[in-house]
Amino acid sequence: MNSFSNLTVIVPTLNEEKAIQILLEELEKYVPEAKVIVTDDGSFDNTKQNVISFEGNLNVKFLDRSKKPVHGLTASVLDAILQTETPYFLVMDADLQHPPKKLPEFYEELNKGFDLVVGKRRKVKEKWSFHRKLISYSATILGKIVLSLRNKNKCQDIMSGFFASKTEIWKDLIQKKEQKFTLEGYKVLFDFLKAFPKKIRIQEVEYDFGHRDYGSSKINKRIIWLYFKSLFK
Repeated sequence: MNSFSNLTVIVPTLNEEKAIQILLEELEKYVPEAKVIVTDDGSFDNTKQNVISFEGNLNVKFLDRSKKPVHGLTASVLDAILQTETPYFLVMDADLQHPPKKLPEFYEELNKGFDLVVGKRRKVKEKWSFHRKLISYSATILGKIVLSLRNKNKCQDIMSGFFASKTEIWKDLIQKKEQKFTLEGYKVLFDFLKAFPKKIRIQEVEYDFGHRDYGSSKINKRIIWLYFKSLFK
């Protein structure tokens, strides 16, 4: 069995009480010995209690961001990265749409020397409306144009929220160019690709984007506006 002691799994949460314990059990199954940081942006349900009561894995840490001045998924992820002590980290959603069974594949690619490993959606099991498909497609095309014009690193799914990387290169970028990230936004990977000054080795792992059985989507008009605003940052 592989040792995952060099990996920290970062899980941003906001009102994910129904899914979080299931996810923690899955992480214990697929990446034993990995550390977990649940970075919470001010949940008002039982997310915090459910994480703290989880006794199956002593490596789980709850990062309470409820009193932070800036809220957003990107801010939550960056805070967790700065507290990560392992050489590698992986970011995934709490709602189980990112399959935990794929984590060993990400870890294997990191150990091969890749700087960034990105989950590429092969199939979306959840039925998206035409409106959501259009927004997703438009955001991806515009984002890739921006990255190409700036001669930046690119991957197939620049909107992915399922990715792993070397902790050191992210910490260095955050400390030097945190202003390049849209902290209130939800597209932390895109912000990283846009801000990182050097070419890096990128690998992709295909996965099926699962059904949302718990919680609700956080995407709204404000989040969409923040993304399009970030294109010019």
